[in-house]
Amino acid sequence: MSRGQRVSAEFKEAVVKKLLSRGNLTVEQFCEKNNLAYSTVNRWNAEYANVENMNHKKNKIKFSAEQILKFVSETHSLTAEDLGLYLRKNGLHTNQLIEWRNDILSSMNQPKVKPNKKDERDLKIKELERNLKRKDSALAEASALLILQKKIQLLWPMPPEDEDT
Repeated sequence: MSRGQRVSAEFKEAVVKKLLSRGNLTVEQFCEKNNLAYSTVNRWNAEYANVENMNHKKNKIKFSAEQILKFVSETHSLTAEDLGLYLRKNGLHTNQLIEWRNDILSSMNQPKVKPNKKDERDLKIKELERNLKRKDSALAEASALLILQKKIQLLWPMPPEDEDT
């Protein structure tokens, strides 16, 4: 391509797409192979790259747990060059993979909580609940007897007792 020549937006987009799927080539090697200026390709890349797939923006793309696990497992045994290609292809960054891998490992190293295991506190709570039920029923019985006693006194008043007899 000659110097100062104007190119269409479609051509620029095609070069950027080709750049993003360049394989093991560095950007410099890609530019040299395609007879393009490094600074020009970088400028086109900044203008036409699919930036919304990259996670350096404020509104990050949320990946599901299955996707994250897939990314981590697929990249585990890749070489540095293959890893770079994979990351570019999927719009990921190395620091994301490192963070996800560390999260997975730390969650696997946490002690397991056994919900079925009875604790001393569980036994104490059960005993206290049993006592509370027993006392509630005793209180209900006492209040019922008191109410009945008051009704009986209203229906059949007790004759006053004579002090003489």
